[in-house]
Amino acid sequence: MPSYVLVVESNPALARRINETLGEAHYLLSTEAELNWARRTLAVRAPDALILDTSLSDGSGFALAEEVRRNPATARIPIFFVASTHRGASHQAEAQRRFAPAEYLPTPLDTDRLLARLLETVPPSEPPQSPAVPNYPGAAAADSAQKREKRAVETTAKHFTEGEAEMHGSLARQPFARLVQRAYSARMSGALLLARGDTKKIVSFDEGYPVSVRSNMLSECLGQILLEQRLISEETLEDSLRRMKETHQHQGEVLVAMGALSPYNLSRALMLQMEAKLLEIFSWTSGDFVFKKGVPRQDASMRLERTPAALILEGIRRHYDAERIHSVLQPFSGKYLTPNPDPRRRLQDITADANERRFIDGLDGTIKLESALASSPIPIDRARLLLVAMSEAGMITPTQAPPRGETDDLRRTPRPVDLGSAGVPTGERSREELVALLAVMRVQSHFEVLGVEREATPAEIAEAYDALARDFHPDLFRLRNDDVREVAQQIFERLAQAFQVLRDSGSRRDYLIELESTPLPVQSDGESADASESAATAAERVYFTGVSHLRGRRYPQAAEAFRQATTLAPRQASYRSALGWALYRQAPADTRALAAGLAELRKAVEIEPGNPWVRISLGRFYAETGLPDDAIREFESALGMSPGLADIEEEIRRLRGVT
Repeated sequence: MPSYVLVVESNPALARRINETLGEAHYLLSTEAELNWARRTLAVRAPDALILDTSLSDGSGFALAEEVRRNPATARIPIFFVASTHRGASHQAEAQRRFAPAEYLPTPLDTDRLLARLLETVPPSEPPQSPAVPNYPGAAAADSAQKREKRAVETTAKHFTEGEAEMHGSLARQPFARLVQRAYSARMSGALLLARGDTKKIVSFDEGYPVSVRSNMLSECLGQILLEQRLISEETLEDSLRRMKETHQHQGEVLVAMGALSPYNLSRALMLQMEAKLLEIFSWTSGDFVFKKGVPRQDASMRLERTPAALILEGIRRHYDAERIHSVLQPFSGKYLTPNPDPRRRLQDITADANERRFIDGLDGTIKLESALASSPIPIDRARLLLVAMSEAGMITPTQAPPRGETDDLRRTPRPVDLGSAGVPTGERSREELVALLAVMRVQSHFEVLGVEREATPAEIAEAYDALARDFHPDLFRLRNDDVREVAQQIFERLAQAFQVLRDSGSRRDYLIELESTPLPVQSDGESADASESAATAAERVYFTGVSHLRGRRYPQAAEAFRQATTLAPRQASYRSALGWALYRQAPADTRALAAGLAELRKAVEIEPGNPWVRISLGRFYAETGLPDDAIREFESALGMSPGLADIEEEIRRLRGVT
């Protein structure tokens, strides 16, 4: 039986990241977003570990932790607190002492660090032999929604015979995995009809991403998904079927009304049901397909969450037998595993498993299939399936020889798994932060965009580009709104533009000559009002984003926002001052953080020496860091510029020890 972990997290994006990371490690997971539903779930089954948000929409996570410790069945399970806001070290130590065994993980949460702590405390058992979301043949109780979906699929399928098709053919020649890859590579939007016998399924795509699937199979039943996930019992399932017949309601609505299922877990089960419909297609070795642009896509509030590559990997794990695995890997026999030169395909988000990511990072084009499998940091069977998925997703290709160029320059240093990182995932950044970053990148040189020196080696340039391109890959923004996806896409393209110029020695040489002869644009008093206003507006917008982070004690995010603001508006003293405090607040006990913060505050005074407020800010920094004489000097300078500041006069008296 897999180790069972209950996740109680109010932030849907964070809950999804936690589930992805722990799911890859083969934990059995249940997730709730509210305190009351978490209580019900705990009453049904005691977990082996509890991951708990400290602040929930309907109560405190600490209150739930107290209940857990009073219950003999859960008194000793480890609790992993996920801090909703930054709290001091003493608060963390008290929580760990009071609720031991407990861990207190700071915000923003590093899911790799969480997994490492969980693996030490509650190791997962071997993965179950049956898939997490099986496909159920035979008759099943279908509610009215499933029946409507069947009729809609039958009706929509008739439209696929009209007009020209973007692509069509036989699944015997082009398996479903390659169709997904083709749609992704070409960023196609439309609908893909797949038919095998009487079975029809329609997969909708948006800019290359599968977003929904509809089926005429009534056997793909929600109740069975819930039963398999242990979200309901067999008795509850039977009771819900009886009530469905009496009320003619959807099964999910019935279960929520019964109090057997939370709204959160209903939405999760509906997502799993939709995934099951799509993943079942990977088992098809025959059938026909037609892709049409302009066919109305399903207007649904829910869309598939996994990336195309991740869906391909899961479909292959469940449905590819030994013969199909061999046929995909046969062209790679004795060949080098070479990453696709297209960064959008090469850097796809295929897995959240740290060891699998490490294996992928080692595939730099200088190693053959057999050697890659023999030296794999993951079991060979898993590595083989991962390579099959990478091939089908277009991430790697077989070559007779390593890529052209010096082999040493082509090697990548596999990225380490940083268990101490506190950064917010790039895909969760606000639109304001992304817009400001893009504005900065548009006035930077190609070297500055990639963060490398002009003397950087080809390997250093490639490594810097891959790291940044991975951070801003379209896959990470697939669930955001259109505006955010568009800005992220422009950042991704700006990185690619810089890399294309610097990767080639000839174009790099020409670019260096151009830089020497044409200085980079610098904002001046004579600059056009529109350009100046655009930069100032972007800087102000990201500055206030930083202020919000600072108030929420999210210091790493605040520092990054203020740094972007100072790049856009380097002569704005208040932005420098705020950056100094954010840098210091990240690690007050670190002398490097103190020095970096002080340097920015002094720079603010240099920029606007006549501004009393930046001097007051510097004075308070001196006072907090144990330099009272320097603090008094800055406060007195501020009073000379703006007399009558009673609070500053009081602060001077306090520092001098005058009551």
